[in-house]
Formats: sequence, structure tokens, C-alpha cells
Amino acid sequence: MRDILNGNRWRLHHGDCIEHMAEMPDACVDMAVFSPPFPSLYAYTDSERDIGNSEDFSGDAKLHLAWFYRQLARIVKPGRVVCVHVMQIPRMKRADRKGGLYDFRGLNIRLAERAGLIFGNDIPITKNPQAQAIRTRSRELQFAGLESDRAKSRPALSDYILKFNAPGDNEVPVRSKGQVSRNEWIAWAEGVWTWHDVKDTDTLNKAAGRDECDTKHICPLQLEVIRRLIVLYTNPGEIVFSPFAGIGSEGYVALKHDRRFYGCELKDSYVEAACRNLATAEASNEQQYALFDVE
Repeated sequence: MRDILNGNRWRLHHGDCIEHMAEMPDACVDMAVFSPPFPSLYAYTDSERDIGNSEDFSGDAKLHLAWFYRQLARIVKPGRVVCVHVMQIPRMKRADRKGGLYDFRGLNIRLAERAGLIFGNDIPITKNPQAQAIRTRSRELQFAGLESDRAKSRPALSDYILKFNAPGDNEVPVRSKGQVSRNEWIAWAEGVWTWHDVKDTDTLNKAAGRDECDTKHICPLQLEVIRRLIVLYTNPGEIVFSPFAGIGSEGYVALKHDRRFYGCELKDSYVEAACRNLATAEASNEQQYALFDVE
């Protein structure tokens, strides 16, 4: 599983991103945006390389993410941006009898900083509480839980975008003219993006990436979130990198907005879906750039 699949402006490695990033040159991508696998919450493959298969936040999952961030910090150009999509993960009472939440947001910040990345800020993305209550069946969020014991209730869990910068000076400023309007920046700079304008359903076709071996559904990042991050933090023609490319959401948006894309994905059916989605995006936007220097 070391195939490199590519179009004119995109390239996708079929295999383990940690191993592949170790072979990539220093400072070779302009931006990274991705959702890391959420341990114990979503099952993606049965591979031992899949972080999502670990329920041990202090063991395998933490170790894999530590190695991951070390390589990521090396391949992002100095001064440029890394955006990580995370959520807080409910603890399973059956596993540790504690309940509550595991601080996955904090774990990613600590490991990224330890690898040398500089934590700048986070952006909460709020969720529709009724929709989340129905989807997750969380008693802490349901009316039944509220009415039985309010001490156990909680609001909807937000997603977070963690923004980091690679250390060093950025040699090519990201110019916003023609990419981000002042009105957009006024809205985005509030610091919280709400479910009213970031719709949970604004994703690529989830069904395209599923197979009969999945035990839980996949959750691609919303296209509007990816769009905002890409137009904010890259110039046209630059390379957007996603180490966990999934069905190609980050690449799809990058290609639609005149960027190039480099990704890694472990799962066979996701790779097939990603290639279809990337080819579709590229065909709809024929502006050409030189292909990669990255091998």
C-alpha cells in the first residue's frame, strides 16, 4: 500500500501518513488542514496503524499522535499554518466508570507544541443541540436527562479548529485581496463559528466512502469550514496538505479554489472515493499549475 495516485494538481498517497511524511522533504507544504482520527469514537479500518482503533489515550493513541506531529512540524514551511479539527470525546462509562469527557483538544495542543508548532488560537464551531441530542442519544443533552437530574446535564459539544504556526518567518505573505472580503472577516473574526452558517450536512457524499467493514460512520469536515481556512491561510497555487485525507474533502475545496493538494489515506474505499472527488473538483476548475516538487 504505497501507491501514489495523482491528477494535474493533486497527489494522494495510499498508505500510512506517519511513515510517508518521514520520506517527504523539509518545508514542502504551504498549509495543513485535517481531522485526526478520533480514538475510541470512530472506527475507520482494522489496521494497527489506524489511530482510531485505540481506546488508550495515554498509550498507543498518544504515541502515534506524538510521532505524527513531529513529522508534520518538519514538512510545513516556516511561519505557515496548520489547522486541526477536533472535538472533546465522551468517556465510555463501561471502560473507566468515570463518564465525562476526555480532553482530546488539549492532547492535540500539547503534542503539537511539544513537536515545535506554535499554538495560536482555537475556533469553536457550535452545534445544533436538538440535532446532536437525536444523533448521539446523549442523556446529558436530552430533555429526559434535564428533568431527571440537572446536575448531569450539559450543552451541545462544539467542534474546534486548532490553529498552529510552524516556527520561523513566513517568506511568502498570504495576501487576502480577492480571497477574503472585509465583511467575511468581520463575521469570521468573532471567534466562534455557529451552526446557523456552518451546516453539519455541508459535506461530500459520506456514502461514497463507506464499506461493509465499517463499524461506525465517518464524519467528513464541513466544506464551508475548509473553505474559510484555505482562503484565509493560503495563496492561490499553493499546496494544501491533508495527512488524513478520508474521502478528499480538503482536497476537493483546495482544487475548487485554485490551490494544489497533497494527501495521505490508509483506507482502500476512502482512497477510491477521494480520487473520484478530487478528479471531479479538478475537472470543474481547469486552471493549471506546475505539479509538485514533493515526492
